[in-house]
Amino acid sequence: MRLLIIADWFFPSVPGGLARVAWDVARMMVRRGHHVEFVAAESDAVLSAPAEEVHEGVVVHRFPRPRFAAWNPRRGAVQIGLFREAVARVLPRGFDVVHYHSIFTGMGAVAAVTAGAHRPALAYTIHSPIVAEQRLAWEQQGWIGAVNNVVGPPVMRRMERRLLDAADVRHTLSAFVAGELAREHPHRVLPFHIIPHWVAPTSRRTLTVKQARERLGWRSNGRTLFTVRQLRPRYGIADAITAVAPLARRGACDFMIAGSGPLLETLRSAIREHGAEGHVHLVGRISDHDLQLAYQAADLFLLPTRALEGFGLIILEALAYGLPVLGTGVGAIPEVLGAILPEFLVPPADVAALRGRVEDFLTGRLRAPPADVVAETVHRLYGERVIGDRYESFYADARRGPRERSPDLVHRPCSR
Repeated sequence: MRLLIIADWFFPSVPGGLARVAWDVARMMVRRGHHVEFVAAESDAVLSAPAEEVHEGVVVHRFPRPRFAAWNPRRGAVQIGLFREAVARVLPRGFDVVHYHSIFTGMGAVAAVTAGAHRPALAYTIHSPIVAEQRLAWEQQGWIGAVNNVVGPPVMRRMERRLLDAADVRHTLSAFVAGELAREHPHRVLPFHIIPHWVAPTSRRTLTVKQARERLGWRSNGRTLFTVRQLRPRYGIADAITAVAPLARRGACDFMIAGSGPLLETLRSAIREHGAEGHVHLVGRISDHDLQLAYQAADLFLLPTRALEGFGLIILEALAYGLPVLGTGVGAIPEVLGAILPEFLVPPADVAALRGRVEDFLTGRLRAPPADVVAETVHRLYGERVIGDRYESFYADARRGPRERSPDLVHRPCSR
């Protein structure tokens, strides 16, 4: 099978959840014997002209993409145009399926495909409903965001509808996102493949807690909580600091927070105000290597999300190392975590509940199954072989006619 996968950014250069999923799928399909090419943007500060390279067997086409201010009215149209040109350049090579992962990539890809002589099948992965996603972003943009919140949703909704209609097959990583799309577009009953992400076979513990802490330079004694997130309001890091600080002050635990984002200084101030310096640490962005060490060094992973968790790949990553996850009942978190550690869920934005559950864990009143049992469960349910088979069925479905597509492979949200 010949696949063309399109992502907003090239993940090795610009890390992000959407880019990560697209890049992981591309590499997995190469490992399964398919020919895969990949179109993605690169910062124009890094790349001055389109470039083609082979990375891990994937033929990667990068092109320079400028970043626009939020207020720039040309922002969306220019980016769609750049993706259309990038896709049009490689389409003559011939593909069975073109797979897009976002609004901008999708609008560009659909425009390029419909203008071409050969019409490959179109596959669309929706990571989260675009209007809900954009509303959260606009809330942080002051008066510009307030204006966008009025004029933007109808435009975004029309674009999303167009891409849903254009796709031969549609994919979400969770039933939560499929249900949100059904509510957002109530007059359409569209089939969705629900295929979660997966854990790599190599994502397994190889070190003791003490060894991992030594390599990271973490305190070797005591209990350690860990999280890694973008430092943005929706991810609830401030809630976690408020919840954990009293426990940390009395020496019950350390709390290591990895990641970067606009709330960095606000969170640093919160740690000082809670008197938790020396026990709650903002360690900044960490490498993939150090992230694997952190999963092995910690006793508990915190996921205090406040809104719109479309899947929660980070849950699988932590559990694959046997690290229990304490998360909020937001979005798709209960789908993933509830099936494995149902008692490790608390309401979102409920600091008291989060603190109480953390304290229960630290005192032994809340216990997870043995680490090897947790890890084996995740690898059995979310291993690459299992999820890879489902992706191959997804792409095969794209190449069939509408009447040939198998209804048992899809979830059909109910219209209202």
